[in-house]
Amino acid sequence: MITKYQMISALAEDTARQVAKNGQEWTSYLTTAARLYKYPFHEQMLIYAQRLDATACASIEIWNEKMNCWVNRGEIGRASCRERVLLAV
Repeated sequence: MITKYQMISALAEDTARQVAKNGQEWTSYLTTAARLYKYPFHEQMLIYAQRLDATACASIEIWNEKMNCWVNRGEIGRASCRERVLLAV
């Protein structure tokens, strides 16, 4: 049985391969990575794989407590290698 970590790792690896093969895809990735520059490469790759147009990404605690932006019911979280799920907008 495949674990959640293995599934997330495979998503990051597959996306990295796809980005490396195509110049236009690489440019698109760099646009996403530039908006999320504080995250390490593997996190940027996972965010890109799940939502190309993400402009911000943080845990639900940060959205609610520090940014005072309440997450709506049914909002979809993004997979992360961190222990917490990230929400991207």
